[in-house]
Amino acid sequence: MAEKRRDDPKFLIRLFRLLGVISFITAAALLAIVIVMQIDSVQEKYRQYLDIVRNFENVVAALGNRWLIIIVIFLLYILRSLTPIYPYPALYIITGMVFSPLPALVIDTFGMAFTVAFRYYTGIQMGEGWMNKVLHRHPAINRAFTTEGKSDPWVLFALRFVPIFPFNTVSQLYGSFEYPFWKYFIISMVAYSYKLISYTFIGNNVYDPLSGRFYIPLIVLFVFSGASFFLMQAIMGLTFRFSKKNNAKYTTETKGNEENE
Repeated sequence: MAEKRRDDPKFLIRLFRLLGVISFITAAALLAIVIVMQIDSVQEKYRQYLDIVRNFENVVAALGNRWLIIIVIFLLYILRSLTPIYPYPALYIITGMVFSPLPALVIDTFGMAFTVAFRYYTGIQMGEGWMNKVLHRHPAINRAFTTEGKSDPWVLFALRFVPIFPFNTVSQLYGSFEYPFWKYFIISMVAYSYKLISYTFIGNNVYDPLSGRFYIPLIVLFVFSGASFFLMQAIMGLTFRFSKKNNAKYTTETKGNEENE
């Protein structure tokens, strides 16, 4: 029963609409917290908390050999590309905690570029048989791939832009049917960049977790996520509508041919 609901395009459209609303409500709530934090009495209590947090920041700042830390972070990226042991955002946040924004973004970009390429070539090895099994398990992706969706760059952009689609699985899917690599690589990195940037800045400001600098990237993240869910809802709605029209037209033509015979 649950599987039938997931296959129902109307259910998926309603789901994306709900997730979009939740994302925008969350962004509004975070904005409200930023405003509340400007109150003097709240600021005073918060400063006491910051004294504790800064002790941890000093420990991180005192870490030696930064190149060793970079190597460890890349090893974590390699491990994450092999197994879903921890989420990618955790890596972006960790990098942002240790390095200033620009070096952190460079490190995270290289780490993500490796993952994008590695999982693509893993998909090539798996082939289209594996791809068909995955599409059966993910109805939303399956519908996006219908009507020549495999070759449509906007489908790939949507799958990267919308947060709920599994990152590694999408990479392997595009590798399995040998989508042009550089086209896949550039679209993937561009569509995913807002998440990469937001989480890196969250990590960079994690030592000041109730400041505007910490919440603004979170707000941006949820606004973009909400917009992506509404975009996906609109795309699926249009696809469903065109599909119904085509099916109705095909049924009418079939009946007409049968009557003529």
